[in-house]
Amino acid sequence: MNTKTTILRILILLLILTPLVLIGILMSLDFNQYKPQVVAQVEALTGRTLTIDGDLELSISLRPSIEVSGVSLANAPWGSTERMASIGQLAVQVELLPLLGGDVRVTRLIARQADILLESNAKGEANWQFKKSDPGEAAPSAGVALPEISDLLIETARIRFLSAAGDPLELTIDRLHASADTLVAPFDLSIEGVYNGEPVVVEGELESLAAMTSGGDLRFDLKLALGERKVQWQGEGEVAGALSRITLERFQLTHNQDSLTGSLMFDRLAQPPHLEATLATDRLDLRRDEKEEDKQEAGGKLFSAAPLPLDAPQGLTADVRFSSKQVLGNRYTLNDLDATLRLEGGVLTIQPLAMLAGGGRVTGSAELNGSRSPASLALRLEGKDVVLGTLLLGSREEAPLQQGPASIDIDLKARGESVAALMGGLNGRLLISVGEGNINNRHLDLVGGDLLNQLFRALNPLADKEPYTEMECAVVNLQFSNGVAEYDKRVAILTRQMSIVSAGTIDLKNELLDVGFKPMPRGDTADLGITAGDLVSAARLTGPLSRPEMGLDAKGTAKAGLKLYGAIATGGTSLLLEGLWNKATSDDNPCQTALAGGGSGGGSKPSDQKGSEVGGFMDKLKGVFGN
Repeated sequence: MNTKTTILRILILLLILTPLVLIGILMSLDFNQYKPQVVAQVEALTGRTLTIDGDLELSISLRPSIEVSGVSLANAPWGSTERMASIGQLAVQVELLPLLGGDVRVTRLIARQADILLESNAKGEANWQFKKSDPGEAAPSAGVALPEISDLLIETARIRFLSAAGDPLELTIDRLHASADTLVAPFDLSIEGVYNGEPVVVEGELESLAAMTSGGDLRFDLKLALGERKVQWQGEGEVAGALSRITLERFQLTHNQDSLTGSLMFDRLAQPPHLEATLATDRLDLRRDEKEEDKQEAGGKLFSAAPLPLDAPQGLTADVRFSSKQVLGNRYTLNDLDATLRLEGGVLTIQPLAMLAGGGRVTGSAELNGSRSPASLALRLEGKDVVLGTLLLGSREEAPLQQGPASIDIDLKARGESVAALMGGLNGRLLISVGEGNINNRHLDLVGGDLLNQLFRALNPLADKEPYTEMECAVVNLQFSNGVAEYDKRVAILTRQMSIVSAGTIDLKNELLDVGFKPMPRGDTADLGITAGDLVSAARLTGPLSRPEMGLDAKGTAKAGLKLYGAIATGGTSLLLEGLWNKATSDDNPCQTALAGGGSGGGSKPSDQKGSEVGGFMDKLKGVFGN
């Protein structure tokens, strides 16, 4: 065997034996000897007790890791639970060569099956604020300093947020990854998880971890997705230690083509915590998929019975100025919205509240008082020269109405702990008076979609022949009492050919509808192109608000279900009585009648006014024949 061959074999043997020797050396190290030092150093830095139940074990690879199970960190003394964090499995990846010399250089920290609690108390203290132990006491036992960690990976975790001022929040994390060159450098963040039953994804860059924990400049650029909703949030400002005070001189929140810009300040240590913000946007898009709306309505109730989150605002004060140049809904468009919101003592006040609706100025105020039970709601809106044709265009190609200047007077109050309870306890006035305009016979989908089209075509025999119906006026004048509006002649429409008046009951408490409509020809019906015989005698909408049904009556029997114009169950069986009925119930100005409160005040129970209805009807018959 020649010398070269021998040397080559020796080199090969060394290459094989060296890793084995290194592994042997590493395997011989007892990393549990560092456990007391790690525990002491963590306590020195946080003032909290670190518990390590499992043994420190070495996993050999090109990136060896030290692994341990059953790690927990104690909570603050005032905390709601004994532990702030518990980790089922914890792995620390380290550099191989320094480890051979006993130097632990961490490249990545991996935590699995973690349960983390972040909470604050009424004094503004947060459990992520750590109080260091006396360095002099900790130094002798510590031995080694904890290494900097620039790469963090968390898999399968639950993070809970508990605030003295609100309801708990919970985020389930499938994967969280944060990495930075150093603790003072910006770090990249990515999160995949579930919040409130919906998938959530967060990606982007934030200012350094040191700035967020100890205070300093704050910059961020994040992309957030919750379910199908995606936004981008960018901003800059400064933050005080432990997120005690956050000031954003500039931020921008972008969703599709809409951007919300402004500034804000949040002081967590104020008593109570305080928020100030100025927010502005060119366009606020509130449009929804109408097919999705139809699915929700088909499900039954319109008003949610879920309790409103009224406890959360009681531990917070806020002053927010919000403005939007345009607000888009499926069935409406608003402009120059300007609102000032103030929250104090559980009372949310919006005042002033101003906007342009259809070119007309609408002003008002709103107040939601959640400081006592049941909560109370008050809404006041007044508007003049509101052109409904412009207001109701929304995202449609054609508006249901052309022109139609309107005045609006809304004064409503309610009490309840949910939207359903508030609607069921509604009291007050809803008055809308509309001037001349053209009703779009093909696109009359104000609130009822096809049903409203069917109703108007049934009441108006010319609706199928002409694209528009000339309207002289329309009035909706409703008085609600405990969620119910019982009305007689308080709803009316006057067109060039006919008048339509309505009576019935709108029950918001039980979400039921039972209203009737009576059409009447105007003037010389022959000249107008319609006769009484062309009109149905009455139409009726009944059933749940989400899906009412329409019934027509060509012979007059529907009158038995209407208080309309003092209607009684006379049957209307002969042409003579039908003619007398039409003359006795005619009204040259039904809009004025509706504005004046209709018949019998419009707010009484049917049983309370039955006699007056019969008497009024007989008086009208006497007027036809004379005394």
